[in-house]
Amino acid sequence: MITTNVDVSAFEELRGKVLSAANVDSLLREIATTMLSVTRTRIHEFGENADGRSLGNYSPRYLELRRKPTSEGGNNDSDPKVRFFFTGQMQNDYKVVPLSRTEYALGFSNSKNADKADWLEQNPKFGKVWALTQEELQNVRDIIKEFIATKLK
Repeated sequence: MITTNVDVSAFEELRGKVLSAANVDSLLREIATTMLSVTRTRIHEFGENADGRSLGNYSPRYLELRRKPTSEGGNNDSDPKVRFFFTGQMQNDYKVVPLSRTEYALGFSNSKNADKADWLEQNPKFGKVWALTQEELQNVRDIIKEFIATKLK
């Protein structure tokens, strides 16, 4: 499974305040669902890795294969940009996965897709794909700060 560690140093502001289990769960779910949407768009629509680099372009030969109808649905996409999308199955399986009662991750419920994601991320051509960008990490910090400002007055 692809995991991302997030520095939640903004929680230091919570020192001395009571944080209910429901509040923690609410915050973690908000972070996870927001990052799911953001990373899904970056990876599967814009075709970018966590460094903001393009995942590259498909070769003309492979692009031709992608245009042919298949039993899995295929697609008629003529855009050569790599976006890890063919039938949509992997993109649709990318979700918030509960790891425990207090932890959530972004990953895949289908082991085939999890293995594929691991393989793709190990390919130096793509770099870190499912990690969070610096901008996405800032987004997480902003979510935490907003949560503190609105929920824990």
